[in-house]
Amino acid sequence: MTLKNSQSRLNPWTLPHSPEQGFTLLELMVSAAVLLIVVGVAVNYIALTVQRSKAEQTKVDLTQEGREFVDEFERDVHQIGFPGCADFDTGGATSCATSANYNNANIAAGIISISSTNLVFEGDVNGDGVVDSVQYQLVDSAGTYPPATTCPCTLQRSQVAKTNTGAAPASYTQLTKWSQELQNVVNSGVPTGGAVYGNGLNISGNLMNSSTTNTAYYAAVATFKDFPVISAYDASGTLIQLPLDNTTATGQSNLTQIKTIRLTINLLGSATAGYDLQTKTRPVVTLVGDARRNNMMPGEVQ
Repeated sequence: MTLKNSQSRLNPWTLPHSPEQGFTLLELMVSAAVLLIVVGVAVNYIALTVQRSKAEQTKVDLTQEGREFVDEFERDVHQIGFPGCADFDTGGATSCATSANYNNANIAAGIISISSTNLVFEGDVNGDGVVDSVQYQLVDSAGTYPPATTCPCTLQRSQVAKTNTGAAPASYTQLTKWSQELQNVVNSGVPTGGAVYGNGLNISGNLMNSSTTNTAYYAAVATFKDFPVISAYDASGTLIQLPLDNTTATGQSNLTQIKTIRLTINLLGSATAGYDLQTKTRPVVTLVGDARRNNMMPGEVQ
């Protein structure tokens, strides 16, 4: 009797093949290419989102800085002329534009001078019983006043306690102490001939990765660089032509017509941060503050 091996010899070539097979090289290459494209699109979208977020954050920063300055300006204007000559025994005078009142450190003489780029006035702006001399002025990119070169410009604020200088209204001045400022201001208009805006300085720099200057690009918006920082209106809302000052009787009379003072600031983001990748421009923010004078002098329009 012949004995056979109880274990069958298996031929691997005769085994049934599994229905599951691996990827071919071509399939792997196509998959890798698709994955690379998807990742590239995602990375580009993330980068664009981050850049837009940076631009929006720049706008938020500009708005916050500008809003604080505008709020300060409005609070100051509300205190122009307080305490004035009407709050003291001045013998029934109908005008405050006298040497005695200008040189009395306890009396605020109101608006001293105002132009499209400068405002000087007196008032107890801190509510501490001390009359202050306050001044706002716009200087160009070189720090020059009146602004004459280019913007972005800087709006400065000075506040000092009023002192008796012994000078007549026509030559009356106070010291300055520039303790606050707002940078990146690009409107510097000095309108003439009854115009609302005009004659603003050029804006330095170009658009991102472009030979187009900021001045040429923003020329499409006439009021962008040409609108005045400071403008004034009478009690009926009519625009008052500036400049005005107290050096003449006519100027003193015209100053009494001012009821509302407006501060308009167009802010442009810095050249190194916050660019909008689609427009290739810096973020722009416009803020406007209207402040009415609460303390009118004798003979002034209420």
